[in-house]
Amino acid sequence: MNKKILGVLFAAVALCLVVFAAGCIGTADQTAKVNDTVNVFYTLTLEDGMVAESNVGKTPLTFVVGSGRVVKGFDDAILGMKPGETKTVTLTPDLAYGEYSYNTYADVPISMAETYNNGPIEIGSTFLMYDYSTGAIQVVLGEVVIIDNESNMTRVVINAPYAGKTLIFEITLDSIGTKTT
Repeated sequence: MNKKILGVLFAAVALCLVVFAAGCIGTADQTAKVNDTVNVFYTLTLEDGMVAESNVGKTPLTFVVGSGRVVKGFDDAILGMKPGETKTVTLTPDLAYGEYSYNTYADVPISMAETYNNGPIEIGSTFLMYDYSTGAIQVVLGEVVIIDNESNMTRVVINAPYAGKTLIFEITLDSIGTKTT
């Protein structure tokens, strides 16, 4: 092979390696910012030490930072993180699902409440149920506050499952800019 052609090929390969390395370095220096699509792994622990949720070893949670898809404190924690970085944050109710409230409720038939409860209900019974009021199906925590046997109805207050709780998240930023399917 001609020395001139070999030199050009060598230079082209060297240039490709430099461009590739620059791209890798640029990605490593990238930090999460508003409007970035991020993929994260997390473990949610309650104050009593109980692990409530985790997607570690499963599919990462993918969302756009600042979109409101996750609670504010979780969203804020992602800002400035680099791929591969892990951090632990403690979110008070105001940065998570808000305080527990008796202001939002639904009147449901006793039989439906018993179905959600997987058995008989009493004042204070709590169970997960579905809320269709927003147009999207949401899982909510229902707590029985009134049972009216005469009308066969219960009044169930509705809150997010972790309302009123301080949440501890261990978050690992897996990647920025691509959606994992």
